[in-house]
Amino acid sequence: MIIPVYNVREYLRKCLDTVAAQTYQNLEVIIVNDGSTDDSLDIINEYTAKFDNMTCYTIENRGLGGARNFGMTKATGEYLSFLDSDDYIDSTYIEKLVTAAVESGSDIAICNNYDVSENGDILLTYKHRYQNRVTSLSKEPALLFNRICAWGKLYKKDLFGDLEYVSRLWYEDLRLTPKLLLKAEKICYVDDCLVYYLQRPGSIMNNNNLKRNLEIIDVFKDVISYYESVGKYAQFKHELEFLVIEHIAVAAIARVAHGTADDKKDVLRELDAYLNGFSDLYRNPYLKSQERNRKIVLWLNKHKLYWATKAIMTLKSIL
Repeated sequence: MIIPVYNVREYLRKCLDTVAAQTYQNLEVIIVNDGSTDDSLDIINEYTAKFDNMTCYTIENRGLGGARNFGMTKATGEYLSFLDSDDYIDSTYIEKLVTAAVESGSDIAICNNYDVSENGDILLTYKHRYQNRVTSLSKEPALLFNRICAWGKLYKKDLFGDLEYVSRLWYEDLRLTPKLLLKAEKICYVDDCLVYYLQRPGSIMNNNNLKRNLEIIDVFKDVISYYESVGKYAQFKHELEFLVIEHIAVAAIARVAHGTADDKKDVLRELDAYLNGFSDLYRNPYLKSQERNRKIVLWLNKHKLYWATKAIMTLKSIL
């Protein structure tokens, strides 16, 4: 298990306590202190002194993706799992994922999760959509619509090959996970919520640096280019373009519309220009299954009624 750590002293003990309590015994825990400037390292040292299976490496700050990459170079096991240091896990997390992966011969094992508040209240129960417990992207292309986060999954280490996370950029999971899903011959699901995903105001995606939302354009250019390079873009065109709709036409534009930075109009213009580069984006067959509230936001954004989107986002924040 690889755990990048950067200035999370308030949450770190809870995270590491749940890792220490894992029922799976043959667990290697690699903690990457990503140049923390608070006392996170002191907390880490407490745990590495107490638990023989925990090892800490301190590096100059590389960002979440770079810290994960470093951790992978130190991992010695057959499987990899990632955990963000402000999240925490059920005691059976590793055991259930390893058991499922080994018994099914899968390259990736995936579980469900709870979204939780800082005081531990469950805000959302997230369950992945799949038709078969053991499947593949070719059999179920809509698996791309499940959460694409790095955590909540167990991977065969050799699945990565020359693939790695990008450093110091947003959307590092979205850039890599669709490639791993494509490479995996078998993907299995554990129908239990085993990860507690913390929702907090200080997280990256709640940042008001609106220009960074443009990084998602490079993400999709990269993912689409990868699928084209292995001759799979035509097969998954509708799914990949629906991801563009969900992550840019809905989410990114809504996030920017809700912002207050001076460059908001310029960012919205660039996002819209990228969407206009797709010839039939809004005739995507998956649009009919889109959630009603997202359909509304999509319609508003498509017609550049950003003030209305902002109002909806503001109301959502209040509620």
